[in-house]
Parts: sequence; C-alpha cells; structure tokens
Amino acid sequence: MLKEALESSSKERRELGLRACDRALQRVSWGPVIGPPRIVGKEPELWAPKTYRELFDAYREVWQYLLDKLNSLPDGERREATDILLRNARPLGWFGNLSSMVIDTVSELSQRAYVDKKRVLEVVIQILHYDGDRLPEDTRESWEELRGRLTGADFASLMERYIGMDILEVKFDEEGNRIDQAQPWIEDLAQQAVENQDLLRPELNWLATTEARNGYRFGYELGKRDKGLSLLSMITEAQKNASENASAYFLGGYLRVLFEQDQQRWEELLDSFSQDEKLRAWVPELTWRTGKVSDRAALRVLRLADEGIADIGHFRMFVYGGATSGLSGEAFREWIEFLLSHPDAYAAYIALDLYSHYYLAKDARHSLPEELTLRLLTSPSLLQESEAARHDQMASYHWTLIGKAFVRLYPARSLELADTMLEHFGEGGAILGGFRSKTHSVLAEILQQHPEETWVRITEYLGPPIDLRAHLIKDWLRGEDFWGREEEGALSLIRPEAVWRWVDEDVDDRAWYLASFVPKLLFREEGKVCWAREVLIRYGEREDVRRNLIANFSTEGWWGPESLHFQNKRRRLLGFREKEENENVRQWIDEYVSQLERRIEQARIMEEREDF
Repeated sequence: MLKEALESSSKERRELGLRACDRALQRVSWGPVIGPPRIVGKEPELWAPKTYRELFDAYREVWQYLLDKLNSLPDGERREATDILLRNARPLGWFGNLSSMVIDTVSELSQRAYVDKKRVLEVVIQILHYDGDRLPEDTRESWEELRGRLTGADFASLMERYIGMDILEVKFDEEGNRIDQAQPWIEDLAQQAVENQDLLRPELNWLATTEARNGYRFGYELGKRDKGLSLLSMITEAQKNASENASAYFLGGYLRVLFEQDQQRWEELLDSFSQDEKLRAWVPELTWRTGKVSDRAALRVLRLADEGIADIGHFRMFVYGGATSGLSGEAFREWIEFLLSHPDAYAAYIALDLYSHYYLAKDARHSLPEELTLRLLTSPSLLQESEAARHDQMASYHWTLIGKAFVRLYPARSLELADTMLEHFGEGGAILGGFRSKTHSVLAEILQQHPEETWVRITEYLGPPIDLRAHLIKDWLRGEDFWGREEEGALSLIRPEAVWRWVDEDVDDRAWYLASFVPKLLFREEGKVCWAREVLIRYGEREDVRRNLIANFSTEGWWGPESLHFQNKRRRLLGFREKEENENVRQWIDEYVSQLERRIEQARIMEEREDF
C-alpha cells in the first residue's frame, strides 16, 4: 500500500503515503506497529509483530524504501521524506539492530546536494546530547565521528557550525544546567577574522542574511576585537548587496560596539545610512540593536517613518529590552503623536505597548502626561473593530494599566474616560470588547471615585433598548461568574438610594429590569446590601419582579447530577426562609422552591433513563 501511494501520479496520495511512512517508522514498545484508529463499526485487524526480528524487518523495509524513493520524488515531497528519516533517526537509532542502518543513512543524506547539512548536524548533536551516555560505545563513537566530519575543522566549516546554527542542545549540559558551548568558538572565530580578513571575506554574503543564527553575537565579538573598525566598510558593503533573506543581525552586533565606544561617531554613521537608498531601511533595526535609543536616533527613525521608508511595525521592536528608557519625554511624545495620527490601527496598538513600558515600568523615570494619555486611551483606532485588536493579546492589559494610572493621577478627568468607555462598552473586536474584559476594571475605579455621576451615565446605556451593550453592562453590574464562583459586581459600588431613585422614576419598566441583573445572592450581613432581598422588599409584590428575579437566579452552570444541584439550591432557600420575616421575600422563595421541585423531578426521570 505504501508503494502504491508513493508511486501514484496523485500528489495527495503521495503525501498520504509519506504520512503513513512517518507513522510506520515511529518507535513502539510492542503490539501493533500502527496503533488502531477509532472507527465506528468493526475494528480492523492490524498486523502485529510476533518477534523483534519481524519488528526490525518492518522498520528496515519502510526505511530503505523511503530512502530509495528520495531521488524520484518532487522537491517538496523529497524535503518531507528527508525530514521523516531525520526525525525518526534518534528513536530508531536506539535499537542496536537498526543503529548501523540509521547512521549510514544520516551520513549518506549529509552528502546529498538537496539536503540541508545544518539540519543533519542538528540531528546528530541532539542524539549525542540526549542519548550519548546510554548508547553502546561503538555506536556513540560512530555518531561522534560523523559529527566531526559534518562540523569540519577549517574556518568556513566552523563558521557554518557555530555562527550559522543556534541549537538548544549546546546551551545545556546533560544535567540540564545552562552553559554556553558556542561562546568560546564565537570569540575564537572573531579573533581569527580580525587577524586574517581574507578568511572573513567569503563568509560575508551569508552573514548578512537570516542564515547567520548567531550573527549578532559574532558581530559584537568581531567589533570588540576590531579596534579601528577596519572591517566596517567591508561589512557595510555586504549589507548593501544582501538580497534574499537579508538581515541586519550581524551588522547590528558589530555597530553596537561602535555605539558603546563612540556614540557621536555612531550617530554620524547612522545619519549617513539614512541617506543611503540601500541602507536606510535598516536604520530602525540597527538603532534598536544598540540597546538604548538616544533622542537623535529616535527622531531619525521618526523621520524615516514619516517619509514612508521605515515601516510602522518597526516601532514595535523598541518595546523590548528597555530601548526607550533613555529617551526624553519630548522625543518619546513625538513618537506617540506620530503613531496616534497614523491611519493604520496597528500604530495605536504599538503606541499603547510603548506607552505602558515607558511610563509604567518599575524603573520608569517619567510621569504620565494628562492630555496625551487621555487621547491614547480614547483613540478611535483602539475603540473600533480591527485585526490589530484580535492579534494583540496584551493590548487590553496595557490599556488597563494605563487607564488605572490615569484615573488615580487625574481623578477630575476620569469621567471623560468613563463617557468613552460606556459608549463603546463591549464592542467586539476592539479594546473594550469581549465578555468581562480586563479593561472594565478601569470603569469600576472611576465608579468608586464618582459613584453618583458615573451611575447617572450608566443608566443612559442600560436601555431601553436592551441591546448587546446594555446586556454586557448588566453583567458587569451583577458581577457573577456563570459557573458558580460568585464575584461582587460593580453594583456594590453604587449607593442603593441612587438606584431606588432611578427605579422609582419608572417602576413599571425598571423594577423588573433591576431584578434581572442584581447579584443572585441571598444573605444577611451587617454593613452589606443584599440587592436581591432589597428588591423584593421594595417591589416584590409585583409578579414581573418575582418572575425576573427567578430567571436571574436560574442563569447558572454546575457540575455533577442536575437533580442534586437543584436539591442543594432548594435546601439553601428554605434555610434562608426560616429566619425571613418579610412577606414579599417569603412569597418569592415559595414560588422559586415550587419551580425547583418540578425541575428536580424532571431531572431525576432523565437521570434514571440515562442510567438505564
């Protein structure tokens, strides 16, 4: 079946055949080589080896067939087939009967032109790192010999190994302790390059690309040893000529040394780069890689962005590494003003992230400005649905941090923020959207500061009409968690007298409505308001109030048998009734208990049927 699939003219069948080969080569302890799938109906009788010899023969047959097919497969499928062999080399190489076959294959693959030598070397390093101490001595020596051949000892080979690769396994020893096996090699290679520039020159083409995984570290070590920066023009020229997969990783490491040693010269060099058609696009990244941005550098990046040379996304990198910590407040505000004026919503989300780190980090040295902060928090780009909102998982967190800081610093302006929040409360795909968003806690702080004024604003959006916004505001006021973990809602921050005044202005439409979103809790506690009980005392003679309060209390979830849940609920209600003197409350409990008893009986019937 595998041969039929891999020799088919159908690409889909060949891809399915490759997946089957991958599955057939996966290591199993015993039993069926291919685990039984979940199938409705009769289970297939799968082949299972009776002896280890049969098992190893099965592995050899699939392994050798796949190896033989490599040259005849189309390029994409050939890469996948090669990856299948390399991916299964470590688990199958454990078997003494198969280790020679696996080592020979990996060695052979390393000599084929279409196979990535770095990937092969990575597999060998992983095998020796994780399994070397437990392998038979002759097997380990074979792997070590292969690693030596793959790594090589000349400058170019060592560059490819230690600068072109960044493997996790060389960062930890066998006990899991963090080490850095690559650093001594990187330093030695940098020294060799400085002493003999002819060694470095042939490597520059790929050093200026993403192939140089350790390019930044190598560039930094190179810069430290190149006292007169004699290599600068050569490295800069390589950066200019880089095309496919170009990267400023290597150049950034080299220029960081210049920044640390002579910042004025670095500034002048970056000024010249910003005028060069081939280099100016790299200026933002090179600036960030210094580790600390000066005002002059920030304005340079801003100018390139304003001219459309630097992409708006370049500003995102300056969030990391404390890069903006050295910027003056004036220079930083120019960045934010630019981002807020940009038509792409993504710019406002970058501004939010930068703002949070610049003003609210533990070591922040600047005070949160009043007007600019309010403009950021109420930016239309943050309040409207956008792709940026969906992809920026930290946006609501940063908005909330900034919002709370603003409310505490400028309480007199917080009602302006409340107006915006209520207008856009719960809008999907925006910063204030979603059910129980973190951002709503900012409105709660405003409510604590200005309970009367904020409540008046809230009532403007409660409806009618009772739209999605009103529904979400109700849930926020009630504060309950659907799965029974009751949380105090924002209603607890409002003086009851203000709520009763609002209801009494239109009892027919508001009494039942309030009953639908008060916290679904019954309790007696000195100094605390039981909203459900108070609603019943004041308006419980109305049938629509009692009905809606029952519906409110019935919006819930639970674990375990339904009948048991309702029984426990009935028991709690009856226990509360024993000490209750208000007739409205007693009547409501009686009506609710009557409903619960019917539901208990229905639940029991359904549970008995399920058991049967």
